[in-house]
Amino acid sequence: MQVFLPPEIGFCFGVKRALRLVTNELKKEGKIYSLGDLIHNPQVIEDLKRKGVVFVSDLSQVKGGTVIIRSHGADLSLIRRAKEKGLKVIDATCPYVAKVQKIAKFLSQNSYRIVIVGLSTHPEIKGVMASAGERKTFVVKDPQEIKKIPFTGKIGVVVQTTESLDNFSDIVKNLVKRGKECRVFNTICKVIRRRQEETKRLAKKVEVVIVVGGHNSSNTSQLAKLSQSMGVKTYFVEKEEDLDSVEWQGIKRVGITGGTSTPEELIVKIRNRLGQFLVA
Repeated sequence: MQVFLPPEIGFCFGVKRALRLVTNELKKEGKIYSLGDLIHNPQVIEDLKRKGVVFVSDLSQVKGGTVIIRSHGADLSLIRRAKEKGLKVIDATCPYVAKVQKIAKFLSQNSYRIVIVGLSTHPEIKGVMASAGERKTFVVKDPQEIKKIPFTGKIGVVVQTTESLDNFSDIVKNLVKRGKECRVFNTICKVIRRRQEETKRLAKKVEVVIVVGGHNSSNTSQLAKLSQSMGVKTYFVEKEEDLDSVEWQGIKRVGITGGTSTPEELIVKIRNRLGQFLVA
């Protein structure tokens, strides 16, 4: 069996930055709270819990200490309320996500009807919607949902940083028909775009693709869907034990990739696990 890995694996810049901010804060005294999961990876979250980070779903659960704003960003009013409560706030929002928030605010201030391409329940989208203020905002995940957007003069479009480039392109092609002016910002993270392209190349030369990462990770899920769409047998796993139930006999070429919140050491463990199957 040959095992192929893309040239780039492990954490992206935004995840590394968030973890560095938390690690530095852990060296100090005081309680540390994270509003939601800092990143979408179960192993990393469990490790942070062991080190003392407390994960909460609402600011009301925090009485004092330090609050970490997750890498997916948050409503700016929430950050303001945290400071008013006298809490120390560390903003670990990914710079790429912060850029989407700024563009949404700009579009709102210039009277555009805002369309966000992505998943409405994702925390990143909620933060972007809050940045748009009181402007009417629509969130669409597939081209069929465009029908709910009324015809209008000006449409401004941004996209979730972890969205599939192919899906974004399909939606934009249809969206331009809904307004006289359509201003589009491709805010997909450049690292995400590279990983999607690398996954396509990987899928073309193997029989099986193993996508490693948290099942709640949007960008990792996109990689799994992309691999499946290319007709390649795909396994989306969170840990090396998930491979134990797979029949590997006769498989000659396997590719392994991971999301931007997947630790590099976890991908190495997956590769080593495959080696054990070969020996067996």
